[in-house]
Order: sequence, then structure tokens, then C-alpha cells
Amino acid sequence: MNVIWTRHARERFFERALMYGISVGEAEQNILKQRVKEKQKDSTIKTIFKIMDYYFTVIKEETPKYISVVSIWEANDKEVLLWKQKK
Repeated sequence: MNVIWTRHARERFFERALMYGISVGEAEQNILKQRVKEKQKDSTIKTIFKIMDYYFTVIKEETPKYISVVSIWEANDKEVLLWKQKK
């Protein structure tokens, strides 16, 4: 399955890559694993993942052939707790 980044998501990711020293490959690997996945009302999916000591949240749209990442941000306390519970 391919991971496609919207322009907004790509810009947001590269900001975080510079701040935290993470790579696109690490992020995409975690997005594909979908360890913590929560469906949203607008048919998008929220995925929470951890790289090193940092937690991130991604909003994405899925089809059988690809995942389109819409946005990414640092996970808030509620999202981190959800990730820890489902770990």
C-alpha cells in the first residue's frame, strides 16, 4: 500500500522532522502499521503513533490501494493516553 502526503501534511511533517530528527520512512512505517486507529465522523481515520519519545497524530483517508495523509501534529495528552492504553 502506498502512502501519499497532501501538500499541507508534507509541510507539517518536514517542520516536525527538523524539530525531532525523524524521517519520512519512520512515519510511513508507523502509519501503515495503524497500531492505534480511530474512525472520525467525516470518514477520515485518526492514527496515533510514537517515534523515539515523541507521539504524533495523523489524519488520513484510506482506499485499498493507498493511504492519503491529510495532516500531522504532535499528539495531545488524551491521544497519548489512548496510544498507551492500546499498546
